[in-house]
Amino acid sequence: MKDKQGHYQPYTPGMKLPDGVFPPMPGYTHADLIAAAATRVEALLKANDVDPTLIRETLIALATHLNAKFEEQGVEYQISSWYQKPYDDPNGRRNSVERMGEHFGAAAVDGAADSLSGSPLLLKGREFYKEFIGTAGDGVHDLIVTLNKPGS
Repeated sequence: MKDKQGHYQPYTPGMKLPDGVFPPMPGYTHADLIAAAATRVEALLKANDVDPTLIRETLIALATHLNAKFEEQGVEYQISSWYQKPYDDPNGRRNSVERMGEHFGAAAVDGAADSLSGSPLLLKGREFYKEFIGTAGDGVHDLIVTLNKPGS
C-alpha cells in the first residue's frame, strides 16, 4: 500500500485498506520473505568460506535491497490479496500462487543483484554471482509456493 505521496505504508492493525486488498498474512510478510532469502544466502556464503564480517555486510545489503524491491511492489499485500480472494476455478488459487512465486522470486533475484554492487564478492566470478542471486530468488519462491501445500 502506498500513501498519497507514493510512499510504502506498512500495515498496522485496524488500517483501512481498499476493497479487495487484504492485510499481510503471518509468515508471508516482507520480513519473512527476506529471511527466507537470507537464510539460504548465508549458507551459501559460509559454504564458500566468506569472511564473517563480509557475510554480515552482505546480508544487510541484501535485506535493504530486497525490502526496497518488495515495498515498491507491495509484495506482502499482493500475496495476501491474491491468495485470499475468491476464485471460480479451483485451480485458480494454485496457479496464482505459482505465478507469485515466480514473479516475486524474480524480484528477489533483481534485489540480490543490486545488493552486490561494489561488493568484493563480485571478484568470485560469474558462477558465484549467478548462484548468489539464484539462491536468494529460490528462497523467496519456495516460501511463497508453500501456500499450495495442504493445510495452508
